[in-house]
Amino acid sequence: MDLFSNLLIPFIILIIITYGKLKGIDIYDSFIRGAFDGIKTTYKIAPYILGIFLAIGIFKVGYGIEILEGLFYPILKIFSIPKELLSLIIIKPLSGSGTLAIYKDMISRVGIDTIKEKMGATIVGSSETIFYTMAIYYGNLKIKNIRHTLVCALISHIAGVIASVFICSIIFS
Repeated sequence: MDLFSNLLIPFIILIIITYGKLKGIDIYDSFIRGAFDGIKTTYKIAPYILGIFLAIGIFKVGYGIEILEGLFYPILKIFSIPKELLSLIIIKPLSGSGTLAIYKDMISRVGIDTIKEKMGATIVGSSETIFYTMAIYYGNLKIKNIRHTLVCALISHIAGVIASVFICSIIFS
């Protein structure tokens, strides 16, 4: 398997170069234009990414998580979602790296190979960083009106959380 994976990428590159040469495309020029476009895209989305990270930092430092935990705990209790997952559920739509830090902290509290840890791992792996992704895509395209995207994304996040907890409780209990 290692040999296959080590040869796969050079093989794909060779296919791309061969195809480009057969079509009469200047491969190097196309690569340079693509790299330049990538740098322009990075430059365009940088303020949006900076804004998201700044907002997350303010949210964490300003006790936003603790406030949301107090608000949402009664609702999560109805769905039998352990309170240890609450911070993870709140941060996941905001930050992938923040979620991993919270997940690591949660593991130190609940232990490895517990049902709560498995629920947390499933939530981490089955949901998206909604606000970060929206900032990247909408910021790059200069879209100001997000319409129903945020509502649909948050509904899908909630559905994923409920499904993760439900499926894990069936499989691992």
